[in-house]
Amino acid sequence: MRCARWAVLAGAVALIAAACGDGGSTEVGSPPTALVPISTPVDTIVTGEITDPPIAVRVEDALGNPVEGTPVRFIIVRGEGELSPGVAVAGQDGIAESVYRAGPTPGEAEIQADIPSASSVLPLRFLVLAATADTVTLSVVEGDVQRAEASSQLPLPFTIRAETASGAPAGGVRIAFRSSAPADDAEVPTAVGDTAADVEGVPAGAPDAPADDPGMPVDDPGVLTREVVVTDADGLGHAVFTLGRRPGDYRVDVFATGGVYSDTLSLTATALTAPDGLVQLDSVGSGRLAAGTRAMLFGRGFSTVPADNEVRIEGGRAAVVSSTGTELTIEVPMFGGSCLPQREVGVRVLVSGDASNGPLLPLDPAERLVDLEVGEALTLRGPVEVECVHFAPGETERAFDLIVANTGRVASRPLPIRMTTRTSADMSGDSPAAAVTPAEIDPGLEEVALADWRADIGIRSRTLDGLVESGIAPFRPAEPTAAMEVPAVGDTLDYFFPVRSNLVATCADLTRPIRGEVRALGERVVLLEDVSAPPGGPTGDEWVALAGRLDQTVLPVATSYFGPYEDIDRNGRIIVFFTPEVNKLGDGEAGVAGFFLPLDLAASGRGGEGVPDPNGEPCPASNEAEIIYSVSADPEGSLGRAIAADRLLRDTPALVAHEVQHLISAARRALHSPTGFAATEEVWLDEALSGLAEEVTGLAALGLTVGDNLTFDQVSETPDALEVFHTYLRGNFLNLGLYMLGTMRAPTISTDDPDGVGGMQMRGFGWFLLRWLADQEGGDERAFFRSVVGGGQSFARGIANLERVTGSEWADILADASVALAMDDAAATDDAGAAGEAGAADDVEAVDDAGQTGSARRFAVATWNVRDVFASMNRDAEARLNFPTAFPLRTEPLGFETRVTAIDVGPSNVQYFSLASDVGAPALSLSIRTAAGTSPDETAEPQITIVRTK
Repeated sequence: MRCARWAVLAGAVALIAAACGDGGSTEVGSPPTALVPISTPVDTIVTGEITDPPIAVRVEDALGNPVEGTPVRFIIVRGEGELSPGVAVAGQDGIAESVYRAGPTPGEAEIQADIPSASSVLPLRFLVLAATADTVTLSVVEGDVQRAEASSQLPLPFTIRAETASGAPAGGVRIAFRSSAPADDAEVPTAVGDTAADVEGVPAGAPDAPADDPGMPVDDPGVLTREVVVTDADGLGHAVFTLGRRPGDYRVDVFATGGVYSDTLSLTATALTAPDGLVQLDSVGSGRLAAGTRAMLFGRGFSTVPADNEVRIEGGRAAVVSSTGTELTIEVPMFGGSCLPQREVGVRVLVSGDASNGPLLPLDPAERLVDLEVGEALTLRGPVEVECVHFAPGETERAFDLIVANTGRVASRPLPIRMTTRTSADMSGDSPAAAVTPAEIDPGLEEVALADWRADIGIRSRTLDGLVESGIAPFRPAEPTAAMEVPAVGDTLDYFFPVRSNLVATCADLTRPIRGEVRALGERVVLLEDVSAPPGGPTGDEWVALAGRLDQTVLPVATSYFGPYEDIDRNGRIIVFFTPEVNKLGDGEAGVAGFFLPLDLAASGRGGEGVPDPNGEPCPASNEAEIIYSVSADPEGSLGRAIAADRLLRDTPALVAHEVQHLISAARRALHSPTGFAATEEVWLDEALSGLAEEVTGLAALGLTVGDNLTFDQVSETPDALEVFHTYLRGNFLNLGLYMLGTMRAPTISTDDPDGVGGMQMRGFGWFLLRWLADQEGGDERAFFRSVVGGGQSFARGIANLERVTGSEWADILADASVALAMDDAAATDDAGAAGEAGAADDVEAVDDAGQTGSARRFAVATWNVRDVFASMNRDAEARLNFPTAFPLRTEPLGFETRVTAIDVGPSNVQYFSLASDVGAPALSLSIRTAAGTSPDETAEPQITIVRTK
C-alpha cells in the first residue's frame, strides 16, 4: 500500500518535472525560495519501524522550478526516533528525502525539514504517529527453569523481550504473566541428594509445612509481583515470581495482551521441599531492609571476594560492598522509577551458581512516607515530589483527603495526570486508566443556577479588551480643577449609551444619546431615570429611600473596603442611570441587570478636562463620569422581562455594591498606571472582589461582622434578614456550590468572562478564596482589600497580586484554600452526611484546637460556617439551592488497592479524592505521572496535598 502511494506521488513529480522542461531551474544558481511537501503531513507506523516511503520535500525557486543540489536538513523537534540522513541534498528533481525510524515506545514525533543556508525559506513540519505493533515476537531473556524452596521468591526475574517483525524492540506492549500450580500427581522434588523418604523436617527458608500436610493448598499458583507489565524502550518486561507452598513444577505462561498478538511462552520454576545448595542465609541485620541503604547479611558459605557473591533482592542485583565467609555488607537497591509499596521481598545469595535459601523480608521504600497525625496536612509540589509517596500498612482505621492540583498559571494549559495506587498484592499498575470526569450538573440544578445568571456579565471585560486593543487613553486631568455644580432633583442630564445588542461597547458609537431625569440626590449618589422609561416605576419617596440605602450602607462599605472613587466628573457622587436601553439588551433567556462601563473612564477628546496620553487615542463615546447603568422598572414587560418596581428597588443595592467595586478598581489602575487600561485587574480576581463587595455589604445590612463563623440561622432569623441574604449573599454560595460540583474543570483563573455555569463557578472559587485569605489575615480586613484593589506600586494583577499582598506563593495559597474548603467546620456539621461526604472526621477540630498541629487557623474560614449554610439551605424551602447533597463538594473515593486513574486538571484547579482504610489494610504507594506514564517535565506544576482526617 505504501509503495503504491509512493509510486503515484513519484509519478506526479515526474509529470511536474516534464511540464517544466528539463526539470531544473531555468537559471543556473537560482536560489531556493520554497519547500513543498511531497509526503503526507501525518503518517502512522509501528514502533521501531521506518517510514515507507521516506519523508520527502521538494526545493523550488521563485518560479516554482526544482532547485538541484540544495542541502535540506531533517531534525526531530519533538518525540523520539532516528532520521537517516540528517541532511539530504536535493536531486535533479529538487526532491530531498530522509527515512525516519520510530522509537520503541508509542507516541508522536514531529519532524522538521528546513534549509539552513536559506533562513527565509519557511520550514515544513511532518507528524509521525508510532503505534504499538499489532503482532510481536516474545523471547525469554532470563529467568526460565529456576529452582528454589517452596514459598520463596525466585532469585532471577522473568525477563521477556518483545520485538517487531523486523526485530526492533517493541516498547509499550502489555505482557501478561499467568501462573499455575503443580499437578496433583506430580512427583515431589526434593533437595539435591535427598529422596522423598528422607525429608523429615523443613530447613530455614523452606515451606511452612511438608508436602503431605493435609492442609497444604492444592491450587496455590504462586504470586507474581506484576501480572501485567508494559515493555520499556528496549522491549523488555520484568516480573518476579514467588513460588507457592506446594512443592513441584510451576508453569508461567507469558503472552501479549491489550489487542497485540503473540505466541505464548511457557516458563517453569521448581519448588523444592528444601534448599539444594551449600550457601545458607541465616538473618539480615535488623530483620528488615530499607531501599537505598546498607544492610548486613549473616550466614555461611559466602565468598571472601565481594565480587564472587551475587545478591538478589526481588530479582534485582544488590551491590556487595564487603564480605567474609559469614557476613556480607550490601547496598539495597533503590527500586527507582516504579513506586512500589512497602512489601516483603525475597533475598538470596548466589556464590558460583550455588544459591542460598531465600527468606522473605520487609522492605521499606526510599521515597517519602506519609506520617501524619489526625488534622495534619502534607503538601508535595513539583514533578519529583509527587512521583512517589507511601502509606504504611494500617494498624488502625484511617482516612485521608487527597487534593491533586495543577498549580499552573496559564489559563489555557490543563494537566493530564495518570495517578496510580499500588499494593503488594498487585504491583502492576499498568492497566488502562479509568478516567475521572466531572459529573454532569443536574438539568434541574442548572436551570435554577442559570436563572441567576445575567447576560451582561461579560460587557465590562469585552469593553476593556477593546480599549486595550485600540490603545485608548484613560481620562487624566491636566491639573486639579474645581468641583462641578451638583444637579438638582428634576434636572435632566444627557449621556451616550454605546452598548449594542451584541453586548459590546465601542468608542466610535455616538448614535444613541440618552436623557435622564434626576429622581433622587444623595450625599454619595445620583439616581437618574431615563425619560423614556415605561410607566409604573418607583414613586418619589421610593427613589429617596433607595438613595438613602445606597448612601448609608452600600457606598460607605464599598469605599471603606476598596477605597474612594476618582470622581472624574467632579460631582462627588456615583451616578446610577436606570434606562430601558439596558432592558433591551436581554435575549429572552438571560436578562441584563446592569453594569459599569470602563469606557466612561476614557478621555473623550472633546476638549474637556481629560487629556489623552501623547501615544493614546481618544474615545468620543466616553461620558467621562462614574456611571452604573441599570435596567428600568417595566411592570408590563414591554421591553422584555417584566420588572416590578419593588423588585428593582430590592436588587439595585446589590448591583451597585458589585459594580462600584469594578468602577473603583478600574479607575484606580487605569487612571494612575503608565499602562492605562492594560493595568486593570484580571477578570477572575476582579469578579471575586465584586462578589466580596456584595458579601460585606450584606453583612453590614444585617448588622453582622466578619470573623464570627456565621450560620444560616444567624442570617435568616427574620423575613427581612432572609431577604437581605437572598439579595446579597445567596449568589456567592450558589456560585461556590457550582464550583464544588466540578472543581477539576472549573475556569478558576479565566482571562475571559465565561458564559453560563462556567462563569458562576469562576466567581464562586474567587469569592471563597478571597474570603479565606481575608480571614487568614485577621485584624481589619479592609486594608487588605484596599491593597488588593490597588495592586501596589507595580499595579500587580491576578495571581501575582495575591502573592504580593499575602507574601505566599500561589501553590501554597491554592493548596491551603482547597483544604479549607473541605475541612472547615467538618467536625461541627453532622447533617445528612455532610461531614462525611468530603472525607472529614469528627476529631479533626479537636486535634487542632488542642494545639497539636496548628491547622485550625490555617484551614479555617472564620467568617462562615460554610457547611452549616449549605446544609441549612438544602433543607430550607425558601432558600433551597437544589444541590443533590447537603455539602456539594464532590470527591472520588479511593481504597487501599491497586488502581490507575486518569484525571485532566485545569490550571489552578484541583480534584478531591478520599482514601480510607480498615484495620489491617496493606501498605499503599501513590504515584502521579503524565498521561503517558512518564515523569512530568519541568514546566508542569502538579501538586498533591494529603490531609489525615481520621
